[in-house]
Parts: sequence; structure tokens; C-alpha cells
Amino acid sequence: MKPILVFLPLILALSACAPAPKAPELDPVAVERKMLRLQENFNIIDSNKDDSVSPAEVKQAMINSGSANVSATRISKIMNFYDFNKDGKIDLREAQSGAVSGPEELIKKIEQPAPKIPVIH
Repeated sequence: MKPILVFLPLILALSACAPAPKAPELDPVAVERKMLRLQENFNIIDSNKDDSVSPAEVKQAMINSGSANVSATRISKIMNFYDFNKDGKIDLREAQSGAVSGPEELIKKIEQPAPKIPVIH
């Protein structure tokens, strides 16, 4: 699995009107393994070992994983997805929080084309 996509997995949307659905039983061992893999991949991506991942480190991880699209826009979308405190870096806690959202959510945000802006003549 590509290291940059390991940061990702599942957000529960709660409706204000409807009762919250019962969460599926999670296997604690599976969750622990997933978090350990996340931490291992985070440590690989954090090449300067400052306990955070910068946009440059995200770019290098994408290059190392063979990503075909290493654009500034794509890197910016990844950073925006994970950087909850908006300090320009992703720390392990933010990576774990992003992992709860799921790779599907991140991929949708990354792959989504920019909205078309109408041209006014």
C-alpha cells in the first residue's frame, strides 16, 4: 500500500434529526495493528524526524511511492485534509484523525476537479 494513502479510513456522519446508528463492533487487535502501521508509515514519511510531516515530505513520499500526479494542488489538498490545526505540518495525532475519515474521503477530495468558474463577458 502506498504510504501516503495509509493515513486514511472512516467518518461517521451524524444527523441532527435521526438517532445515531449503532457503530459496528471493532476488533481491538485490528485497530491496534492499523494504528501501528500508520505510525510506521508516518515515521518513514517524516524523513527529518521532527515528529511532523511537511509538504516537501509529502511530495517526496508520493514520488517514492510511484505516484503519477505529484502536483502542488494535490499536495495542498492532502495537507488541507490532514492539517487540522493549520500550522502547515501534519503531526501523528492529525494523521490518526485523518485516518478515521477514510481513504475514500481523501481520494474524493484529491481527485475532484476544481469547480468551473463562469466567464463573464
